[in-house]
Amino acid sequence: MESGKKELEGLYDLAIPPGIPVSVIRELVEKFEVDLVKRRARVDVIGEVDEREILVLRGDLDTIKQAEKYMFEALDRKLEEWRRDERGEKYRKMYKPLSKEEREKKAAEDVGGSALDSSGGMMR
Repeated sequence: MESGKKELEGLYDLAIPPGIPVSVIRELVEKFEVDLVKRRARVDVIGEVDEREILVLRGDLDTIKQAEKYMFEALDRKLEEWRRDERGEKYRKMYKPLSKEEREKKAAEDVGGSALDSSGGMMR
């Protein structure tokens, strides 16, 4: 155990928050030449503290401070990219609440579209 402590001397860990995109993590590892490692940590999940394995970036203090700043800037850029992305628009439309008329129309289409013809096949 003592030799493990010596190997980690002068190194710091930056915990990667849940939800950080893999592309951002990859950028951090490549740009800052830090190690991506798993470690056990106590995590507060909805008021309950539990020990879990988390991802951390490991490096010297200056590098870790720069990586932390960059991580949140990169996340902001990614969020902005998602807001502009046409796929994002598609999903926003998909999950937009339907009006009463739209729900009724969809329900009528679902009932009419799922009827079977006399041969047991789907009617179109």
